[in-house]
Amino acid sequence: MCRSIRFKLSVILLIMFLSFIATLLLSFGIFFRDDFRYDIVKEEQNYRNMVSDIAKKAALCGNEKSIKSLLDSYATNNIQLQLLDKNGKRLWATGRFSSVIDISVKDYIVVGGKVQYGLLLNGIIVSRYELFYEYSARYLWIILILFALLFLLIAFFLHLSIAKPVLALYKRMENDPLKLKTEKRNYRRDEIGVLEKRFDEMIYRLQAVDREQQTILAAISHDLKTPLTSIITYTERLSLGKVTDYEKQKHYYDVIMQKADDIKKLINKFQDAAQFADLDEHANYQTVFAASFWQSVLEPYTEEWNDVDAKLKFECNIDNNVLIRVDRSSIIRVIANVMGNAIKYGARPLIVHVYLTKHENQIRLKIENNGTQVSDDKLTLLFDRFYRAEPSRSREKGGSGLGLFICREIIEKHGGTICAYKPWDNDFGVEILVPIVNS
Repeated sequence: MCRSIRFKLSVILLIMFLSFIATLLLSFGIFFRDDFRYDIVKEEQNYRNMVSDIAKKAALCGNEKSIKSLLDSYATNNIQLQLLDKNGKRLWATGRFSSVIDISVKDYIVVGGKVQYGLLLNGIIVSRYELFYEYSARYLWIILILFALLFLLIAFFLHLSIAKPVLALYKRMENDPLKLKTEKRNYRRDEIGVLEKRFDEMIYRLQAVDREQQTILAAISHDLKTPLTSIITYTERLSLGKVTDYEKQKHYYDVIMQKADDIKKLINKFQDAAQFADLDEHANYQTVFAASFWQSVLEPYTEEWNDVDAKLKFECNIDNNVLIRVDRSSIIRVIANVMGNAIKYGARPLIVHVYLTKHENQIRLKIENNGTQVSDDKLTLLFDRFYRAEPSRSREKGGSGLGLFICREIIEKHGGTICAYKPWDNDFGVEILVPIVNS
């Protein structure tokens, strides 16, 4: 996945960590830019230069009090200055420290070409602990600011990348999904973007299912209402004794039986549609040779068409060793449905051409016939539940709009596809694709 949240979070944390380390190193570099604390030779030379400079300045002072005042200004916690007499005896001292490594350097205060005083400077090399303590005391606020900035940047990133879009999605989920408007949008290229896209797809599917349910209810109501009306009408006439002629009574009973049988067939169609939606639970899948299997399924139609003036031409252009995995009874049901529609809506004489070929890693079966043509805008809808290209003619011929829908369910359960198309040299065609099984 491109630019996932985990990737972006890892990158921003790495950048912050490197920035933090770089800042620490920079601050260390600033603090230790003139560092000579751990080079004793350089430190001692530094103290020698310092005591020599102090001795020269002290020689310019007029009296001992002025010299002491000068020395006192140089004294620190790490430096002690002692004023000595000519014999080396200490006269006065300033500054105090607890030494780790002592460095003592000595010089003389010369006035008028004569040595008046001796000057002793005691210094130390500061320990690493003391250096770090001094560093922390000076730069601790920088470290705290860096940590605070790091926390704020992470919190801001998590808010924009996760919390805000999830909250927006949560607010959308609180609404009725059937009333939400789905529109095309540019989704983020990370997990949140995928979540938003899947949510919109779910809403679209829910709304499509709701529309389909409304269509199903309307179709069922319409298909049941027509025969029920006839049954009720004829039953009322018979029950009221308005029909006394025996032949007419027999005709009414025949009509009632016929309409009841139509309702029974329609209910069976509904049960089949539900059954084939769960085909995997009761299917008997077998791996078979594609050429011989399709030939055996189509063989009845090459010999007998139940007194229909029709003819089937079968062409097989695949090797005999190509395998497919199918549930035989279900596939027979598909072919029966397709051929039944060809008989209902095809021309007379009916000519059916069947072509069996290999397409990439699939077996392609094309069934074409002459007769009724279907407009391009209706071809893609033929396999929808309860759809009829010509509703009035379909009802006259006993169509329920479930046959091709059941075919689609069966073929999709086999991992394939089925669609209708307009052949270049014929009137109507159905294409079935079933995946090849590797031996």
